[in-house]
Amino acid sequence: MKITHYCNSFNSFTAGDSTIVCDPWVGEGEQTSWISYPIHASGVQILNKINPNFIYISHLHCDHLDIKTLLKYKKKKVKIIIKKFKYPKLKNIIINLGFKNILECLPWKKYKLNKDISIAIIPQITSNTGGLPSQIDYDLDTSIVIQSNIDKGVFYNGVDNPLGLKDYKKVKKFINEKFNKKISVTVLQDAAASEYPQCFLNINRKKEKKRVVNNILQNLKSKISILKPEVYYSPSPGSILSGKYSALNKFLAHPKLNEVKTALKNNNCQIFSIAGGSSIVKKNEKWIKQKNKKKFNQEKIIKQYQNKKYFYTKDSEIISKKKLDKIFYLAYENYKNKLSRMSIKSSWSINFKIYRNIQLNPSCKINHKTSKLINEYSIDFNRKKKIKNNHTFLSCHMDLQLFYGLMTKKYSNWNQPMSGSLGLYERKPNIFDPNLLFSLNFLTT
Repeated sequence: MKITHYCNSFNSFTAGDSTIVCDPWVGEGEQTSWISYPIHASGVQILNKINPNFIYISHLHCDHLDIKTLLKYKKKKVKIIIKKFKYPKLKNIIINLGFKNILECLPWKKYKLNKDISIAIIPQITSNTGGLPSQIDYDLDTSIVIQSNIDKGVFYNGVDNPLGLKDYKKVKKFINEKFNKKISVTVLQDAAASEYPQCFLNINRKKEKKRVVNNILQNLKSKISILKPEVYYSPSPGSILSGKYSALNKFLAHPKLNEVKTALKNNNCQIFSIAGGSSIVKKNEKWIKQKNKKKFNQEKIIKQYQNKKYFYTKDSEIISKKKLDKIFYLAYENYKNKLSRMSIKSSWSINFKIYRNIQLNPSCKINHKTSKLINEYSIDFNRKKKIKNNHTFLSCHMDLQLFYGLMTKKYSNWNQPMSGSLGLYERKPNIFDPNLLFSLNFLTT
C-alpha cells in the first residue's frame, strides 16, 4: 500500500492496480477566504495524473467537495464513494457535475470495491469536536476506513469528522472486528479549521492561538492512544487565508511538525509530514517516505494571494437600506419559526454590524475610519427564559454583500463563509455554542 498526501484532506491510497482518492481540493475554497496549501494550483492536472479508480467525497464543505476540480475532471465514469445521507444534497450535486457512477455507502458497513481495496464509512456521531451539547442535529461529516486486500494494511482517514474520544473507541473496535487488523496509517485533523481565534477581536489572539494549539495536541495524543496506528502523518496547515484578511494568517492555530512529534513522542508510532505530494510506503516491514522534490514557501503564497477579491465582491446588485431592512425582517421571521419547533437549551443575542467594505488596521482590527458602518441588526433567542450561565452575546461584523447574499440564499449556507474566515466577531462569554452557529442557517428568506 502507498499513501500520498497533497494538501488538506486530499490524499490517495494505492493497493495493487487500484487507487482511491479522498477529497481532491486544490486552489481557492468556494465562498471562503481559503487557499489550499502547500499545493495551491493545477488540481485537475493532479487528478488526471493520478487517474483514480475511485473518488471518496467526505462531505459538502468546499475544501472537500471541490466543484471546480470535479467539474473539469474528464473521466465522469469514475466511481464516486459517499455516505448514504438522509437528505441527498451531496449526491445531487455530484450528479449535476456529470458523475453517474455513485456508490452510497451505509455507515458502519464494510464494502469490497474490487480485488484490491475495501472500505467502510464512519458517520458523524457528534456535532463538534469538543463534545459540547447541541440540540440542532447536523449530519454532515464522514470519515473513511480503507484496506488493501493484498497486504491487509488499514488506513483510517479521519477527515474533519468531529468525533469524541468515546467515538474513537468505537471506530477502533469496528476496525478490529470488521477488518481484523490493527491500523497501519492514520491522519486526523490536527489544526483548527475554523474562524477561531484569528477572526475574534476581543481576545488576545496570540495567547488563544497557543492555548488552542495545546488543546489540539492534547486531544490528538488521546486519539492516537486509542487508535494505536503504526504511522501518523500530519495534514497541517492544509490552507492559508487570502485577500484582505490574509494578515490574520499569523493567528491561525496550526501546530508545527515538531510540536506534533513532541506531543506524540511516547505513542509508539512513526510521525511523517508528506504534504505537497510526498508518499509513504511499507518496504521490508518498515515505513519509508518518498519525497516530492517540489518545494513550497508559505509566505510567498500568502503574498501572492493577499490582494485577491472575495467571491461576493463580484455581486453588483445595489442594496438600499430599505431593501436590506425588509430582507432581514423576513429572514428573522423564518429564523424564529424554525427555532420555535426545537427544544434548545441555550440562548443568545446577536448584533450584526454591516459595513460597506471592512478594512483592517495594522493591529488586525477593524479600521472604523475606512470601513464605513452601514447599519446594525439584532437577534434575540430564548432571552426571556434567562437560561442560567448559558447565554452568549455575539457581535458579528460583515460586509454588506455577504450578509445580504446569505439571507437571500445566494450563497450555500452560513457555516461555510463563517468558518471560512469572512467575518469578524466579538463574543461574551468567550465560549463556543454550537446551537448558535448552526442556527444561523435558518436566517434566510
